Amino acid sequence: MVHKLISTPAANGGKSCIPALKHKVGGEDRVASNNRDKSTALAKCFFPPKPQQSNVQEDGKYPQQCERPKKITKEQILHHLKRLKPYKAPGPDGIPNIVLTKCMDLLAERLLHIFGAMLEWNLQYDPWKTFTTVVLHKPGKPRYDIPKAYWPIALLNTM
Repeated sequence: MVHKLISTPAANGGKSCIPALKHKVGGEDRVASNNRDKSTALAKCFFPPKPQQSNVQEDGKYPQQCERPKKITKEQILHHLKRLKPYKAPGPDGIPNIVLTKCMDLLAERLLHIFGAMLEWNLQYDPWKTFTTVVLHKPGKPRYDIPKAYWPIALLNTM
């Protein structure tokens, strides 16, 4: 169901239309009636702006910073390849999970070099940094004409 929602082009969604949303912009009441305005209103509700001042305390007690990941192993790669659901929808690379699971013995060594280099040189693959947000209405809400009546479900675009 989620794959169907994110693989179709953005549109009204037919039966699952979001009604016009009432929201505030700079203290002024507004109504978002088209998809672009609704998207903007929902995005502002789901992802509020960063606070103006930092709330980091100079003398506060914080947990120790995480260590940089150690070297990745072939066993770790095999472990994660075995956990893949074989018939789930492929990621943006288009490679079906069944191919990865059936060819894991051939791929593990190559993936070890790729992921090892990414960790060593602190590289990040751009498609892994993007995600799709699916908007679902919260059940039992009396009104669905306000942005807070919806949940954002972020789906990473990974394999």
